[in-house]
This record gives sequence, structure tokens and C-alpha cells, in this order.
Amino acid sequence: MIRKAEGSRHGRRQIVPSGEFAVRRAGEGVLEAYLGTCVGVAIWDEQAQVGGIYHALLGEPLSPGMESHNPCRYAVSGLPLFMEALLENGADPRNLKAAVAGGAIVGPSDEVRIDLQIGSKTLEKVTSYLSATNIPVVLSETGGTFTCALCLDCRTWQPDIQPIGTHFAPPSSQRPSAPLGKEALPDLLEQVRPIPQTAFKIFNLLRTDTYDISEVSREIGRDQVLAARLLGLCNSPLYGTSEKITSLNRAVVRLGERRILQIAFSVFLSSVFPSGPGGYSLCKGGLFQHSVGTALIAEFLTRTTGGSPGKAYTNGLLHDIGKVVLDQAVVTQAPLFYRKAMSAEGSLVSVEREIFGTDHTQAGGALALHWGLPAGTIQAVSRHHDEAFAHSGDTDAAVLVLADFIANRFLSGTQLERMDPELVVLSLKRLGIGAGELERIVEVLPLEAIRSHAAGF
Repeated sequence: MIRKAEGSRHGRRQIVPSGEFAVRRAGEGVLEAYLGTCVGVAIWDEQAQVGGIYHALLGEPLSPGMESHNPCRYAVSGLPLFMEALLENGADPRNLKAAVAGGAIVGPSDEVRIDLQIGSKTLEKVTSYLSATNIPVVLSETGGTFTCALCLDCRTWQPDIQPIGTHFAPPSSQRPSAPLGKEALPDLLEQVRPIPQTAFKIFNLLRTDTYDISEVSREIGRDQVLAARLLGLCNSPLYGTSEKITSLNRAVVRLGERRILQIAFSVFLSSVFPSGPGGYSLCKGGLFQHSVGTALIAEFLTRTTGGSPGKAYTNGLLHDIGKVVLDQAVVTQAPLFYRKAMSAEGSLVSVEREIFGTDHTQAGGALALHWGLPAGTIQAVSRHHDEAFAHSGDTDAAVLVLADFIANRFLSGTQLERMDPELVVLSLKRLGIGAGELERIVEVLPLEAIRSHAAGF
């Protein structure tokens, strides 16, 4: 199946997700691809006034038969399909030009990490194809350790590559306020919207792997808005239902109690997260989209690594709640925060400590304590960027770190983040996953469906 990007549109801008491409004629707005480890390619023919962007997830399939499910996932099969679409729309191969971006590295390419550099393998396939087809690359920004945006303005046929988030950091002469410090946290915590008691009941059921929806089904049924949202999400492509689910009872039969509880808890929690772009979010609801993506990936990983699917899901959903707290303060510190976050070495938490006097893990731990969440959840929230946490030997901790990494690198463009690569290496070791196996895990993840489901909130 050819994946032509439907994408999400912001005015005249269209985002091209991984494993898809978009082709446009002159004047049809701006195409964008948000790239972490993935590689983006813009190709255009200015004379024919046609061009587009292709967003490759991986370089080539690792398992037999994977390519047939979605050939656009892989550069070796997706690029020829992208080229075919360009030519069908009138492009002349002799006039084509290209821009390439992405392929972010995990960390220094030492003996341990060299197999983690999935992006470089994808980039190799892309550059080989462009060379073989004699398409000159006129703009390139690849590698690095941070996510970027590849843009193609279809009005001028000008490509651009910028660190993600620069559009939130316009020049400003306003002097930033003083760091907040931990003493400001209580006031910020009080401003975070509380979640209802039913959500805590669902949370406890998930954490104990006790999937009995009868305890909360009455509360869900009484809330018509919640029930409608829940049923809408039950029909997500992620769950592959062949028939439309129209009742809670039918949803339980088709998807099971655990899945319904997960969706219900996610709906409740979504009201706590900021809904617009700005702050940590790079798109509308981006911070929560990342949390849902991390939760689903973490749950998926437990099939291979063992551990509790319920804990993996709730840890993933809650791990960045500290950003909800600090999101209120980003406004007073922008654009300094964005500039530092995109240019500084090290992790995002070090930038937060410099700018805010605290970081999102400390703020998240404080919020989890404020909500009365159990000690295990507080630890996951407050220590998921802590090297000692990854060293702890806790499988749940390692699953969370790896899920967070995959969500940030392969579902890019939702929120600001920069992780310490050492945490990823430690987590892979703890889970018994060889560095070369990471690419295979990414390949079998239903990332397109996860992205679509997360955006549905």
C-alpha cells in the first residue's frame, strides 16, 4: 500500500509523518517533517512546479515480509514510490534537487553504541539512492543529537532545516525572570487541574493488573462525554477492529477490560495536560501525545522483556507530568528556554535546572506525591532521567527509559526532549537486548497506529 501523507495540517502547513510522503504543486503551502533518528528527504522540480517530502522510518526491512505491509517505512522501497509520484505529477528527473535531514545519532559512536546508530543506516540508503538517480543534494543537515524540522515551501521551492522548536523562540529583548527554585513548586502544583476519583480507581486497577471494569463502568456510563470519547478511541486503527464499536459492553468484549481501562485512564489524564501548542508541546496537545505514545510502546515492550503491562502503561503515561507543572513557567522564560534547550550539550533536565532552578522530574515527583500516587509511580516519574534509576536493576525502569527514547526519536515533533544516551545503553543491557536488536524492535512496533491513536485524544 502506498502511503501518501494525509498528515496534520496547521493552516497551510502539513506535517508528513514517518512512513509516508506528500507531493504538492506550486502554491500549496508548506510541507514539514519532524525528524529524530528518522531521515527526511525533500525533492522538487522548480521548473515543473512540483515537489514533496518523504519521511523514512528505517533504511531497509530486517524481517521477511515486513516491506509488504508498508513499503514507505523503508528508504529502499519508499524512495522509489516517492519518485514515482513526483514523475506522475510532471517532475523531470533532470531538474530535480534534494534536501536531506535527520538521522540523529544516539551518542558517541564507541564500541557499545555503534549499533544504536539506526539513523546513520537509514541515511546511507537515502544518499545511495540520490546518488544513483543523479539528484543533487543542495541542502543537508544530518546527524547531531537533537530533532529537527525539514520544511519545503511549495510557493517558492525553498527548503529549510531548523532545530525543532525554533518557531517558538522569536527574538526578544524581554529580560527573563529569576529561576523559580523548589520553593515555587507548591504554588505551581495547586494550579494543575486535579483528576477525578474514578481515574484513581482505574489507575489502581491497572497498577495491580486487576482488570475488572465492573468497579468503574457505572461512573464511565454516567459521563456521556467520557463514554463518547472512549468509544471513539476504541475504534482506533491501533486495535484493528473490523466492526464499529458502539457500546461499552461491546468494547469490553472486543478489546478486553485492560484495554478499556487504559483508554479511560488516558481520557481522564488528558484533561490535566495543556491542549495547545507552546511550552513543551511542539504541536497541539503534543506533550500528551508523547505520553500516550510512550505508554503504548512501554506496554508493547513488556511482551518481549516481561514485567507488568499495567505498570508499564501507567508509568509511560505519567512519566512527564512534571512538564505539566513547569509548562506554566516556560512562558516567563521564553525564548531563553527554547534557545538553551536546542543548543546546550547534555540533557534537557540540566537546562531546566539552569533556567528554572528545578527540573521536570523533581516537579513530577512532587505532583505525584501531591496526588497521593504510590511510591513506585513517584520513583518512575522523579527518576526516569537518573542514571542510578537505570542501574537499579528494575525491569520497569528500563522499559520506561527505552520506551521514552523510542517515542522521542521515532515519533518526533510532539514535545521538547533531549535524553542522556547512557541511560538507553544501560536500559538495553538491563533488558538483555543487544544493541543490534533495537532496530528490529522498532521495525515491529506499530508506530503509525500509535501516532494516530495518540493524536486522537
